[in-house]
Amino acid sequence: MPEDYPVGEKIVVLKSGERLGPFEIDEILDGLENGELDYGDVCLREGASECERLSDILDWDKPEEVELEEPEDEGPVKSSRPTTILYAGHPSILTYPFPLFCILGGIAAGIWMHASDGWYDLVFYLIAVIALAYIAVSRFTSDYLITPKRIELIQGLIARSSKEVRVQDIRAINVRCTGLSGILGIGSVDFFTSGDDPEVTFQNVWAAKKVKGLVRRLQDRDE
Repeated sequence: MPEDYPVGEKIVVLKSGERLGPFEIDEILDGLENGELDYGDVCLREGASECERLSDILDWDKPEEVELEEPEDEGPVKSSRPTTILYAGHPSILTYPFPLFCILGGIAAGIWMHASDGWYDLVFYLIAVIALAYIAVSRFTSDYLITPKRIELIQGLIARSSKEVRVQDIRAINVRCTGLSGILGIGSVDFFTSGDDPEVTFQNVWAAKKVKGLVRRLQDRDE
């Protein structure tokens, strides 16, 4: 699946003496929703050496009626609750058609002119490098993050600023997909808490409707 949706961390669930999975975060949310999984289930992240509870890695409070039992022979269970990033994204690279054209055209022209006696090939290569640098700076100075409790936009290259809203405070989510990129599923996601202006906007992200669906499921889980 392209472009960081969702963060592809694999999680194995240890339930009733069986190893289930590995699952991704969205599959874990499905399992919790349909009752196949429980907050108190023990799990193990890919590459980790210590077990955790699902409620820990999702950074959610355990419902009061859930009574956790100690796992048998599954190793130590961590009691800390690290913040889990469910989604991390940037503006899609496909929303930069002209710089992409310059990269491909510059490389192709540079190869074609390489046999000549002039410096034209270096000029075309330089155009490709500048276009690549422009895409890299534009994309990676806008970070979009979703955790179980917050939506966050981080912008800037050196002096970085951030804006965030709590998932439970979001009242409306609008998805705007236009043009050819919209047909491919790329769009902007606006998060509103009050008023007519969005507090946070994820611009030109891949699978925009899935991003909205992820936040809605987090809200449903908090209800």
